[in-house]
Amino acid sequence: MEPLFSPDMHVFYEHTSIPLAVYYTKNNGFKAYLASEGFARMYETTPEALVDRLNSSDPFANIIEKNEMAEAVRAFSDSDEPYNVVFHEAIGPDKKIKTVHAIGTHEFTRDGRRYSLIRYDEISDTSRHFLFRDEEKAIEKERQFLARIDDAIARSYTSVAYLDIAEDLVHPVRLNRFGQFVWEDVGQRRNLRDSIDVYTRSLVYKDDAEGVLKFGDISWVMEQLKENNPLYHVYRTIRNGKIVYYRLKVIPFDGGKKLIYGFEHFDEQIREQIARKSEHDTQMTLLAGLSCEYESVWLVDAAIHHARMISTRIRPAKDTDRSHPVREGNYDTIIGNYIDNFVVAEDRERLYQLSSIESLMRSTKEDEIYHINYCRINDEGSRNYIQLAIARVTDEMGVVRFVCGFRNIDAIIEEEKNRNLLYNMAHMDNMTNVNNRKTFVEYMDSIDPEEIKEEFIFFSFDLNDLKDVNDSLGHEAGDELIKGAANCMKEVLGKYGSVYRTGGDEFAALANIPHDIRADVIRRLKDRFEGWHGEYSQKLSISMGYVSASEDPSMTIEEMRREADKRMYAQKSDYYMQEGNDRRRNRHH
Repeated sequence: MEPLFSPDMHVFYEHTSIPLAVYYTKNNGFKAYLASEGFARMYETTPEALVDRLNSSDPFANIIEKNEMAEAVRAFSDSDEPYNVVFHEAIGPDKKIKTVHAIGTHEFTRDGRRYSLIRYDEISDTSRHFLFRDEEKAIEKERQFLARIDDAIARSYTSVAYLDIAEDLVHPVRLNRFGQFVWEDVGQRRNLRDSIDVYTRSLVYKDDAEGVLKFGDISWVMEQLKENNPLYHVYRTIRNGKIVYYRLKVIPFDGGKKLIYGFEHFDEQIREQIARKSEHDTQMTLLAGLSCEYESVWLVDAAIHHARMISTRIRPAKDTDRSHPVREGNYDTIIGNYIDNFVVAEDRERLYQLSSIESLMRSTKEDEIYHINYCRINDEGSRNYIQLAIARVTDEMGVVRFVCGFRNIDAIIEEEKNRNLLYNMAHMDNMTNVNNRKTFVEYMDSIDPEEIKEEFIFFSFDLNDLKDVNDSLGHEAGDELIKGAANCMKEVLGKYGSVYRTGGDEFAALANIPHDIRADVIRRLKDRFEGWHGEYSQKLSISMGYVSASEDPSMTIEEMRREADKRMYAQKSDYYMQEGNDRRRNRHH
């Protein structure tokens, strides 16, 4: 990170014995820049770990007055309001409660950039006990109670609240930013029914609202708990404009006097290792995939334009071979030297533009591979076609990195005459050899409503248990399931229409199947799925939903797609709910 001020001042702030932290504003966010050694000693940790904690998704996790602290920090960072607060915090491995006094001031660098200094001072135990002895007793009692709740429910739950049944009052234990938003909207109406009603209206997908609203009825919940304890419910929410799966878990607590409500971000258990998967695991997955197919793989940090070679299968023919003379350094220099030395003249300017960090930031998307093809000249003067594949990875702090792979595509070019390769690379999925999402989107955008006849059927598919297979048997087994699913679909539906891979474990099929054979085709498709066996996994489980145009001739293709997805997700929800019940029964035996 570029220092905000001169190197000597940077070192002074970093190594001072005064407990202080330097903050700066970036992308309208208030971020910690550095923590002093004195600050780290006070918090019984290292400066680096302290900066990470301050920049985490919940920097106030150990502070008792979380809401008050958030308001004070927001006022201080957004304006010139003074920052002078006293708060209680659980510090160190033993979570010892300390009282801290923090004073903040705004400063400016010579070039006019604003940064902030916050100085911290620990109030002595004697003074703290004298000033806050009654508060501390209440705080410690509440802390012990909340710790028991945390132990009673998985910490993977993003928001947790409990209901005091006798008083019908809801109390937050741990809330993410969405939960905070709902809690602020609830205001003084903190009974269960109103809290669930506000949550449902604010965040729950409209088609799932009815099922979630039932959890605001205490009598209904208690009746359900007699047969299912804990009680689970999977539904969809709207987060940042996207549909995301959540799971609600309800369990009795404190001898049945209270109910714990845990809200879990469930997409990561349904989809292919997306939300909350660590940056390292994501990068390693991409690197492993590219390393198998590509001759050399690089990791590029977009913010600092740094490139590092991760793997290579290129072996120099002689000591003077300059194919990859540098393994780490400035990305712009490395890619520029490579283009100057090896790329044919007519492709250089295009490759300069397409491979720049600025261009990659504009052109690449998460969970998609971006390709650049060009012609190269080797040391011996021979020409061959090379493909550069780029995968974009963004961590929770917003840091963008690119995983880049280079491979020779001469053989593919030779096989695909007249540049048919370029079409296939743009429209076909490499792993499964079915149409990719780009082709699907283009077809959905271009289809003529007159083409939709009564025989037209829209299928939606999603693999079950892919994450479990990846975790237990490895990604080779997961890839085998994806390929197996695609092959089953092609074998049965290929003669009637087209199959598309629209996501990691998601597929769609658009087919024209005559009425008199429709039931037989669908039966053969289910039988094909159930009869599949692989080298690593012995079964293939798929949730499927389909809609026929004959059901409602006025439906558009987009309406058919939504209905097919809805039916597929309902089947998937039933599958996972049943699987959860089975697992609980197995634990009792």
